[in-house]
Amino acid sequence: MEKIMTRWNLLSDITMVKENREAIGKAWPLFLFLIFHTNRSNKLITTYAELKEKMNESPNTLKHWREHLVRNKVVQVVKGRSSMSFIFLQPYESLVTCEQDDWAAVRIKTDPKVKRVLDKLSSHDNISLLPLIVELSAKVHKLEKSVAT
Repeated sequence: MEKIMTRWNLLSDITMVKENREAIGKAWPLFLFLIFHTNRSNKLITTYAELKEKMNESPNTLKHWREHLVRNKVVQVVKGRSSMSFIFLQPYESLVTCEQDDWAAVRIKTDPKVKRVLDKLSSHDNISLLPLIVELSAKVHKLEKSVAT
């Protein structure tokens, strides 16, 4: 059976590679935000004020994260007069250009339990646990589906 490549599957595959995890590093909250807010044409136009409001982080932290992702060739940033455009680079761009949406994108945006887990990971700098969480989440989803049927 062929594996359906959803954004969640791609995120799991990308974060299993140590070099990719290190490239994302402490900037992973911005990385995840960008993944789930960038359009399929691989471009997100935003401002620090908008990011601050949506992510509840200081502009200095956001700038530090942005610079980290640029320096590690995760994203390219094109600065405008009052905005900036984020564009993912290879192999990360596959996360936003994939054709399949999945349940994980919805849960990350709406489920308070998922948000709490991500907040805990963020506060303790545990990006290395993300692949494990992705795998466990997929298993929980399968169990929820089997119980529902």
